[in-house]
Amino acid sequence: MLLLLRMMMMMMMMMMMMSGSQEVVVQPEEVQDLSPASSWLMFLNNANKEASKRTPKGPPGPQGSILPEQQQVKLADVTSKTCVQCERPPRVPASFLGRLPRAVNVPRRSLQELSGFRQASLYQRGQSFNASYGRFTAPLHAFYQLSANLLLQSGDRVLMRPRDNVRAAICLNSLCQSNLSIESVMGVANVRGAFRIFLTGTFFLQAGEYVSIFVDNNTGSAVRVLPDSFFSGILLGA
Repeated sequence: MLLLLRMMMMMMMMMMMMSGSQEVVVQPEEVQDLSPASSWLMFLNNANKEASKRTPKGPPGPQGSILPEQQQVKLADVTSKTCVQCERPPRVPASFLGRLPRAVNVPRRSLQELSGFRQASLYQRGQSFNASYGRFTAPLHAFYQLSANLLLQSGDRVLMRPRDNVRAAICLNSLCQSNLSIESVMGVANVRGAFRIFLTGTFFLQAGEYVSIFVDNNTGSAVRVLPDSFFSGILLGA
C-alpha cells in the first residue's frame, strides 16, 4: 500500500510539473504519514486548484483572436471607407453639353442642321459629341436622355401667315421625316421678339447611330438661333 501511495504522489507531482504549477510541494517524508483517504483528498484538492487556474474568468465571448482596441478602431475606419466607396454611383460613360457661342441664321423656308457648338468640358464624358458638326454618336446600345433649349428670334418682319411656324427637332441620322424624332412646333404669326423652344426625350440608340438638332423655318423671313442655346445628352442605361 505504501508503495502504491508513493507512486500516486509521484504521478501527481509529475502532472503538476508538466502543467507549470509551483504552488504545492510535497516532501517525501510526508508520504509516510498519509493514509490512503488523506492521499486521495490531497490529490482531489490539488486537481481542483489546477482546474480553477485553467478556467478563464469573465463572461464567455466569441472564440478566436481578439484585436487590440487601437487595431479595432483602424479596422472599423477602413471598413467604413470601403463601404462608402462601394456605395458611390458608377461613373457615367457618356454625356455632353454643347452651347452655341454665336448666333446661327436659318434662311426663310429652309431646314438647317445646327452646328458650331462649344463643348462644356465640365459635363463631357467620353468623346462621342462632335461639337463642330453638332452630332452626338452613341458609343453603346443604350437609352439616352436628350435635351435642347433653343432661343430664337425672327429677322426682318414681313407679313406672317397664320400657318407660319418654326419647328425644332432632335433627329436620328439626319432623317427627320422618316426616323423617330423629338420635335416641337412654335407658331410665329403673333410672336414679338425672341421665343424659346425646349425639347427633351429618351432615345434608344444603337452603337454608331447619331442625333443632331434641326431647325425648320417655315416663315417668310430668316430666323436666328441665339447664343447660349444648348444641346445636351446623357447615357441612362442599356
